[in-house]
Amino acid sequence: MKRAKKSFWFLAGILLLLGLCFREDVLASSLTSLPSLSKAGIGEVVSSDSVIDGRYDFTPLIGSETKIRFESTDGSTWDNLFCKNGESHSKCCSTWWPAADVKGWSNLRSFTPLESKKGKMYAEYTNVGECHGENVTMRIWLEDWQNTVVPSGYEDVDAVVVAIDHNKPVIDIKGLLWIKVRFAYYDSKGNPLNVKGYFTLSDLDFKQGFYLADETEHIYLTKEADARIVYDARTEAIWSARRGSEPDGGTTPENSEGWVTFTFEGNSQTMIFYDGGTNDAVTGPGGGVKAPKKWPDNFVNDTSSTYNNWHGASRETGITVVPWNTSEFGYTANVPCHLSKVGDLVVKKMDAETKEAISGAEFTVYRWKNNTWSEFKKMNWVKKTGSYLLEGILDTDSENGKFRVVETKNPAGYAGSWEQEFSIDKEGMQTIHLEAENTRKTGSLKIKKTEENSGKALSGATYQVIASGAITTVNGTVLFPDQAVAAVLKTDENGEAFKDGLEYGTYLVRETAAPNGYVLDPTEKKITIGEQNAQITLTFTNWKNRFVLQKVSQGDGKVLQGAAFHIWTKDGSFDETKKTDANGKIELKGLLDGVWYYQETASPEGFLLDSTCREFVVENGKIDGKSELSVTVENDGTHLTIEKIDAESGKRISGAKLVLKDMDGNRVDSWISGGSGPHELEKLKPGSYVLVEEAAPDGYLAAEPVSFVLEAKQEVQTVTMKDLACETLTITKKIKADEITWAHGNPTFLFSVKGKDLYGKEHTYQCYLTFTKTQVEKTTDQDGYTEQSVQIRGIPAGNDYRVQEKKVLRYSLMQVTGTKNVTVKKLEEPAYGKDPARVFSVSVNLCGHPKESEVVFKNQKYRWDDYGHNSIVKNRIPVE
Repeated sequence: MKRAKKSFWFLAGILLLLGLCFREDVLASSLTSLPSLSKAGIGEVVSSDSVIDGRYDFTPLIGSETKIRFESTDGSTWDNLFCKNGESHSKCCSTWWPAADVKGWSNLRSFTPLESKKGKMYAEYTNVGECHGENVTMRIWLEDWQNTVVPSGYEDVDAVVVAIDHNKPVIDIKGLLWIKVRFAYYDSKGNPLNVKGYFTLSDLDFKQGFYLADETEHIYLTKEADARIVYDARTEAIWSARRGSEPDGGTTPENSEGWVTFTFEGNSQTMIFYDGGTNDAVTGPGGGVKAPKKWPDNFVNDTSSTYNNWHGASRETGITVVPWNTSEFGYTANVPCHLSKVGDLVVKKMDAETKEAISGAEFTVYRWKNNTWSEFKKMNWVKKTGSYLLEGILDTDSENGKFRVVETKNPAGYAGSWEQEFSIDKEGMQTIHLEAENTRKTGSLKIKKTEENSGKALSGATYQVIASGAITTVNGTVLFPDQAVAAVLKTDENGEAFKDGLEYGTYLVRETAAPNGYVLDPTEKKITIGEQNAQITLTFTNWKNRFVLQKVSQGDGKVLQGAAFHIWTKDGSFDETKKTDANGKIELKGLLDGVWYYQETASPEGFLLDSTCREFVVENGKIDGKSELSVTVENDGTHLTIEKIDAESGKRISGAKLVLKDMDGNRVDSWISGGSGPHELEKLKPGSYVLVEEAAPDGYLAAEPVSFVLEAKQEVQTVTMKDLACETLTITKKIKADEITWAHGNPTFLFSVKGKDLYGKEHTYQCYLTFTKTQVEKTTDQDGYTEQSVQIRGIPAGNDYRVQEKKVLRYSLMQVTGTKNVTVKKLEEPAYGKDPARVFSVSVNLCGHPKESEVVFKNQKYRWDDYGHNSIVKNRIPVE
């Protein structure tokens, strides 16, 4: 009885160009003497009502999804000579296989079966069925054959043809006596795959045979097939010993009298297909044929031959469209009876999002009995297929073959419920595919953002949740690679940010943007979200950034109050002028991101304005990369030095009492000059000042007050006050003691000193001296001269002071001498009555701090009258 599944049949035909060289009647009689398969004890006769083990269900099926590749292990080619020439000369390929691709030859190929190609050629079919939930790939290996004996140049008389035609898939041979074929099965990765299955060899015509090289489980055939198919113990081959019921004595795939079904288990089956009439010539189990075919003895070379003058594929001359088609072997997907109802349950457990297979679940199969569900069996995880499997479920294990599968345990990290009913109600092995999806468990993260100290909620803080190591599903699918950003959060007006649906794994939570005016929190927090910590709350604090501008005095670092600074932003969001406080500081907090500038607009008194425009950048709350930035701006003050020097030598002089006053007469500073250096004053307010000398040093005249303007600049400004030295001039009068007449009175002489100081200022001094009797007595020298001196003190230094003796009675000036700084010029000869100024010119140089300055006037008495000596009032009159 045919199976319910769509029947595809795989035709394996051995095509003969000519009958065998053995006599048909002899061969027939030798075959008929052989026992049937049932009598030989290797076959079991079944009827259409029989039921065989449905677990042996797999058989390769050629369908619309099947693809074929023509390959070899060593690069040997499918030369396609037979197909190309046959199609070119007689259209045989497109006639016999209408679906054949005779242009690209994608589903039909042939090769010349040379000795060197044995065991190397194969055709690979993908998607030929399913076994235990896996797609099956089949390779047909063409391992061995026996060729026609041909003369040189005719090697392509024989051919092997493989085609994939969804109505007539075929392996065909031309000219060969036999061919050995291995059907091998592989999974999708190319690994050998063990299967439980069956082959039903159909269309076994008269005298054809086959040999099963691998162990089989059972052989089944109908009563009709058992009557015509025999077993040869010598060759262990199965043969068709009688003609079939078809008109030509053969059989067709639809006629079960030609069917032989065998079951097997393994990853391959090897068979040998023998040409008709070769039974007695087979050498033994799996052996070859002793009497080979020869060219041209076994071939007919006339136009009546169906082979139509075939001289080899390369020498084709025929035009008949069916040049080769005689008897053939084949197999079908049917069986001559019923298969028991058996099922494999395959549940693919998938991640609802990634669709990846998930292990770790538990699936329990329940069966329906006595009007209730009861536990039947647990399913098993199959790592290779990534699915859960329960094999060999019989319909009899439950009433009416009714079952239910329930997910009784979720995989770790997943949630959800799932169940599905199914039935085992089809003959043979059915694979039931079900899909169950679970949703990954996820966690949540809550971030609270507050201000440091105050606890005030802060909005606008941005965070990245970064994978610390790859975030994967339970089975390793990467959801987020290491360091990938899994989420971005921003705090709301309540200072909170929330992320739900966060995948299980370890993360780093990093603040990427602080609220405006706040410093970015550099703390990076690691969290692990999992079964035990699905909801996590983190708290971050921010503090306002802080900018401190410190104003100090250059050099000593003294803080400066009152310096004004213009502070503004590039975008105009802030624009103010602020002054430094008592600590010399301006402090700003909570500066917004952007470019900031500050510039001094007013400096403290005594300090110079620093008009430099400076800038800093606030980014992510940090000021030039810092949470707090302190800058120090130094102000340089004025630098004043006051020099007290000798007007003549330029050398510093000490001992002067000096006072510096401002324009309002206020004393700014006072000091006594020293000789080691100038007096220095720092950081005076620019403006007008007066330097006053309150007391001059000994030997100097007090200088005139010096007014000056102190400019606002960094360079040292110097004010110099010069003092003129005060010199002493000694004037000595020398006369003869015996010329004095005391009765006439005390001799008195008058002098004047007149000249300009080094500044060009004129000075006049007058003095006199009187001789007394007592002095004369004491001072008269051995030459009889007595002298008397007078000193003029405080004469400002000058280089040409003129000294004159005034004219007096009785005495005339006879001679003038002096110290080395005294210059005397004799103008006239002395004589009685002449004015001394006419006789001598006397100049005294009071520069250079002379140790002594003295002018000596020597007089001679020339009158002896009895009136007084002179009438000059005795006084000293300095004229400046």
